[in-house]
Amino acid sequence: MLLFLLQIKYFLFQMALIILTSIFIAILTFSLCIIYRRQEIFKIRSKIGLKGPETHWFWGNLKLVIKRIAANGYNDSPTWHQELHREYGETFGLYFGTEFDIIISNEEDIKEVFIKNFSNFSDRLTPQIFEMNNLNSSLLQNTYATGWKSTRTAIAPIFAAGKIKAMHETVSSKIDTFLKILKEKSKNSEEKFDIYEDFQRLSLDIIGKCAFAIDSNCQRDETDVFYVQARKFVSSVDIRKSWILIASFMLPELSWIWKALYRFTDLAAAEIPLINGLSDIYERRLAGEGYDSVDLLKLLLDRGMSKKEVTENCFAFLIAGYETSSTAMVYGAYLLAKYPDVQRKLYEEIKKMKTSDLSYESIHQMKYLDAFYKETLRYYPPVIHFNAKVCKSDITIRNQFYPKGCVVKAQPYTIHRLSSNWERPEEFDPNRFLFSEESSSKLRWIPFGIGPRYCIGMRFAEMEFKTTMVKLVEKFELGIREGEDRDLIPECVGVILRPKGPVRLELKLR
Repeated sequence: MLLFLLQIKYFLFQMALIILTSIFIAILTFSLCIIYRRQEIFKIRSKIGLKGPETHWFWGNLKLVIKRIAANGYNDSPTWHQELHREYGETFGLYFGTEFDIIISNEEDIKEVFIKNFSNFSDRLTPQIFEMNNLNSSLLQNTYATGWKSTRTAIAPIFAAGKIKAMHETVSSKIDTFLKILKEKSKNSEEKFDIYEDFQRLSLDIIGKCAFAIDSNCQRDETDVFYVQARKFVSSVDIRKSWILIASFMLPELSWIWKALYRFTDLAAAEIPLINGLSDIYERRLAGEGYDSVDLLKLLLDRGMSKKEVTENCFAFLIAGYETSSTAMVYGAYLLAKYPDVQRKLYEEIKKMKTSDLSYESIHQMKYLDAFYKETLRYYPPVIHFNAKVCKSDITIRNQFYPKGCVVKAQPYTIHRLSSNWERPEEFDPNRFLFSEESSSKLRWIPFGIGPRYCIGMRFAEMEFKTTMVKLVEKFELGIREGEDRDLIPECVGVILRPKGPVRLELKLR
C-alpha cells in the first residue's frame, strides 16, 4: 500500500513537472515569437525609406510618449508631432507599440491617400479593445465592409441645411439658458468658475434636444446622468488613466484577454448607463412618444434601422458632439478674451447686422464671424488624432510605399501650423480668412477630417459655435481674470485637444 502511494505521488510529481515544463516552454516560445515579431515590425520603417525617433525593442515609440507625459505632467503630443515634423520631414514613421503609423503633412499626399485612394484607406483605426464597446455599428467605428456607407447615407439627411435651419431656434433657446446661468455667476465677482464646464453642459443639452427630443436639465443639474457619464467616458479614453489601453497596444497578441476585461474598465462603467438611457428613449419613441419631432432618433427609426444601430449611432453623436463642440466653443471664448481687438470687431459686426433678432440667415452672413470661427479651429483644432486610416493592401503613392496594415495619419494641429501652409502660423489672426488666399485649400484646414469620412455633423457644429459666440459677445464683454494665466495650455486626452486646466474668464454685462 505504501509503495502504491509512493508510485502515485511520483506519478503526480512527474505530471506536475511535465505541465509546468510545458507551460514554461509555451511562455518562452510565446515570448520569443513576440520579440521576433516586434523585430520584424520595427524593421519596416527603414525598409520603406522613412525616418523617425529611435524605437525601444518592446515599446516602440510609446515609451517616449509616456516619458514626455511623466516629465510634463500632461500629454503634449501635438507639440511633439511638430518637433518630429521639423526633425524628420513631412513624412515619417512612428510605432505606437506594434502599430506602425505613417504621419503625412504634404497636401498632395493627403489628397492621394484620403481622397483619391479612399477605397484602400476607407476604414478608421479602431483599437481592438474598442471592438467591445457599443459603437461598432456607428459612423465612428463601423467599416466599409460592415455598412459604413449605408449608415452615412441614412444619417446624412438630418444634417441637411434645411433641417439645421429648423433646429436653430431650439439651439438658440438652449444658449439663452446658458447665458442666464453665466449672468448669475458673473454677479459674484469673487466666484471663480470654469466656463469649460458650462460649455460642456450647454453642448450636451443641445444634443439631447436636437438628437433625441429630450429636455435635459443638465445645464443646472450637475448630477444629470448623461452629463456625468459622458464626462467619465471621454476622460477614460486616456492612456494615463487606463492601464488596459496601454496593454492592448503593447500586447495585441493577447487581445482576447483585454477584450474579456473591457467590461471591468471605467470606459464600460460610464458607457452602460448612457446606452441604457438611450435604449429607454428608443423604446419610448418606438411607442409613439415625440412622433412629430424632427431629430436624429426619429430619422433613424423611419429608416428602419435595428435597435442596436439606432442606439449606437445616437451614442456616437452624443459622445462626439458633446466634447468636440464644447471644446471648440471654450477655445473661441478664451481667444475673444485674450484678443480684445478681435472681440471688438466681432461685436461691431453684430451691432451692424442686428435688426430685431439674430436669425440663422443673418448669422451666416457675418463675414468676420466666419473668419473668427475658421481661425479658432485652425489655431486650436479640437480633434487631433482622428484622421487615421488603415491601409487595406500594399500600395505605392507618389513614390512612397505604404504596407498593408499600417495606419496613415494627418495631424491637424501640425498641418494648421506649418509655415509652408500659413503665413505667421503661430499668430491668431482671423483676418487671414478675409484677405488672404492662403486659406483657399481645404486640405490645409482640416478640423473636421478629410475625404468621404469627414465629420457628418460639421454644419451643425458650425451653427452651434457661431450662434453661441454671437449671443455671448452680444451679452458680455469677455476678459482674462486678474491672476489667471493668459496663455492657455492645450493637452491631448484621447483624440481631443482640450484646455489643460480650468478656463476662468471675466464676464462683464454690456
